Amino acid sequence: MAAAFAAGTVVAQGLKLPLVVMGTVNREKGGEEKAKAVPHGPDLDGVRVLVADDQPDVLEALRLLLKPHGCHVRAVSSPAAVVSALGESPHAYDLLLMDLNYARDTTSGDEGLELVARVKALDPYLPVVVMTAWSTVPLAVAIMREGVGDFVQKPWDNARLLEIVRAQVAAGRRRRRAQRLEADARDVQSRLLGTPAPRVPGYDVAVALRLAEGLGGDCYHVAALPEGRLAVAIADVCGKGTPAALLMASVKASLEELVAADLAPRALCARLARTLAPRLGPDRFVSLVYAVLDPARGTLAYANAGHPAPVLSRPDGTVRRLKRGGPVLGVVAEADYEEGLLALHRGDRLVLVTDGITEATSRADAELGDEGLLAGLRDTRAAAAADTAPRVLELARHFAEDGLADDATVVVVDVLV
Repeated sequence: MAAAFAAGTVVAQGLKLPLVVMGTVNREKGGEEKAKAVPHGPDLDGVRVLVADDQPDVLEALRLLLKPHGCHVRAVSSPAAVVSALGESPHAYDLLLMDLNYARDTTSGDEGLELVARVKALDPYLPVVVMTAWSTVPLAVAIMREGVGDFVQKPWDNARLLEIVRAQVAAGRRRRRAQRLEADARDVQSRLLGTPAPRVPGYDVAVALRLAEGLGGDCYHVAALPEGRLAVAIADVCGKGTPAALLMASVKASLEELVAADLAPRALCARLARTLAPRLGPDRFVSLVYAVLDPARGTLAYANAGHPAPVLSRPDGTVRRLKRGGPVLGVVAEADYEEGLLALHRGDRLVLVTDGITEATSRADAELGDEGLLAGLRDTRAAAAADTAPRVLELARHFAEDGLADDATVVVVDVLV
């Protein structure tokens, strides 16, 4: 058997020089034996590794190192071949092990950095380990900024390289698993929130929402009640992302059940507070407004549980705010709530928002606030509900300049009868 090294090459000042890279070659048995320092056994069984290097000897050495551990190795020799291989099918590989320098530029690493960016665009969750004989601190920093998992300098140590492969494959599988779970959660949430606003005779209802992280804690509910009444609710779970989304699903399920029971707003908030208190941790709470519009009686009954006050605007331009109620849900299990009652007329408009709208923050650290919201609502008063909801959302997004940092939801209800 040959020594535990395989001949490779690097380029220095335009000349290709011999370089010893760690590897094993058993010329009598087809080159499948590993160095004695490397443990035997298929501990990476079934792992799919794409290896990219423009030196055939390096590709062969890596193949001989990885294959006895159970890896399925595909070797390519150019950035174009890497892109082609990744484009053949989604998530085809568990790891990309790639050189930084190819034929165009043999020392700077620029070609490899460009390739890393293209790889991340094709598969953001694919672990990438880069290898080079030309390493500098600036290059290492640039590599890590591109999202590379680890950096290996040639010549490499077999045992250390295998440790890196194991760690990166495990990390990549965790990321893919988390991504799948989040995608499933987004699908569930989209089914909860993505249904169109119901068409209820006598009302024009529109909704616009934006989640800060793909998953979020905002929710709303609109439902027809007997005798031509309309139930409208908007809620905001403290926080954002997956934890808030899980709580939101629980809140919405309980809310829909209580709305179907046709409870008065005050009673609904009290019942929901008792229901949610055991489910929420000490640092979690839910703000909510629940309103029942009754055109036949000319009333709007509501209760506000610590939520930004909705706006009821009249055709003559006057505005009323829905402030009466009590504390946020989940803090006090036996909380009591005051119920507000306002007159309701044909042509009135009710607008409910979450704090992602009013707390939209500019680069100058100023908030849109109630005044900014009211100004925007005055500008859109003549528009239909379907136009107003997205325009209010866009108002907040434009004010924030760098994008909304929190989930944001707008519900608009026009009274037509």
